[in-house]
Amino acid sequence: MTRMQWIQKLLFYMKGRYGYDEFSKLLIISGLVLGIVANFAGGIWVSALGTALIAYGVLRILSKDKTNRYRELQKYLALKQKVQLTHRRWRNRWVQRKAFKITKCPNCKQKVRVPRGKKKIRVTCPSCKETFIKKT
Repeated sequence: MTRMQWIQKLLFYMKGRYGYDEFSKLLIISGLVLGIVANFAGGIWVSALGTALIAYGVLRILSKDKTNRYRELQKYLALKQKVQLTHRRWRNRWVQRKAFKITKCPNCKQKVRVPRGKKKIRVTCPSCKETFIKKT
């Protein structure tokens, strides 16, 4: 059998299947990493979990139930976006920690960023317009 015939057979088999997406990629790579970790650290449970992740990733790729696989992908992408947003907030706060101090408005609990090293300053909350004195 030539290479072109193999490709045609594969394309025919994959017709109507869900296919490869970002969530399947994560599952397969996570399974491979767990398999490698299980080889070095030992543990049948870690190895079994890695194998299960790989199997589920391949099952998603070969599935014909496109609506459920798409729904799973959307849930994964929403969770990924939430994690990335939280990480970005923490990273920005860490970068700005020397120049700014984050304080809360005593009235509405809104977070307000004030410059460090200015002694006592009058802060106006952007949300409720409450004015309060804060030591920086």
